[in-house]
Amino acid sequence: MKTNQITSGLSDLTFKKGKVLFLGLTMLSLLSCDKDDVEESAVASVVSVADTESVSDASLTAKTFYPAAQLGISASTWKINSHTGSPSNSKYWDDITDSGVSYATYKDNNYLYSGSYWTWFKTWRGLKTSSSSSNPRVELREMTNGKEAKWDGSQGTHTMTWTVKVTQLPKGEDGKTGVLCFGQVHGPEKNVKGVEVDDIIRVQFLGSANQKSGAVKLKVSGYITEKVLGGSKTFEGYELGTQYTFTIKYTSSTVYLYNGSTLVFSQKMNTSTEGNYFKVGNYLQSVKGLSYDGSFGLVAVRSLSVKHT
Repeated sequence: MKTNQITSGLSDLTFKKGKVLFLGLTMLSLLSCDKDDVEESAVASVVSVADTESVSDASLTAKTFYPAAQLGISASTWKINSHTGSPSNSKYWDDITDSGVSYATYKDNNYLYSGSYWTWFKTWRGLKTSSSSSNPRVELREMTNGKEAKWDGSQGTHTMTWTVKVTQLPKGEDGKTGVLCFGQVHGPEKNVKGVEVDDIIRVQFLGSANQKSGAVKLKVSGYITEKVLGGSKTFEGYELGTQYTFTIKYTSSTVYLYNGSTLVFSQKMNTSTEGNYFKVGNYLQSVKGLSYDGSFGLVAVRSLSVKHT
């Protein structure tokens, strides 16, 4: 046998052995993974298709998952703001159970649904909304023992932590940009001093109209920036489709926002701090008065927790 034939044969053998070794290591890696990690890897690939095609991941699995169970919430801890009917002719419910549905089994692939890992909040431009806002929402509103939560940011420490990924932005009023809020501290319309505090802080992503991937800005709005600091604050380095774990902490009259363990923003309030509560989900911004056109925002949430000490 010629030298080059021998070399070729050895190369082929090495390549085949490499393939076997690679496949073997891959199988060992999968077997050593936690079951949930393997499941999430598979679900993630399906969900990415679902996001792109605006199809719910809930419809792609034989098992039914309910948002209340997946998020670990109940009517005593969170109220569900959502809708019934088609997106083009919806009815808004400040408490979805007022529509006659069961809290434990409520899901609607147009608005709020779960897969085996994430719970999806879908809000369409042009949806009917609450009397206090012209922007539509599908959100959770914090409750305390079944009653609307109201706590004071100057007393104790109030913390909400949640993992979120945003996979689509809506089309805004200008037709060029898209922005939605996925977490906030909400205050009273007016505090005891008569100051309109309303949204204390809104945590948002800002990008282009109907954007489904790529870079976006983290936009911090609400009273704490717009009134106290004179305008919203934006931060670079965020992407659609990427999961982040955010924490809002309100203590000693100061609001803090963390991305993981990294402090992104903090600011002390300049007025009284009573009557607050957390909200999380999908609250479209800059779509006031716009009609339904099929544009929507899509937010996925998991690992939601609130603590008051």
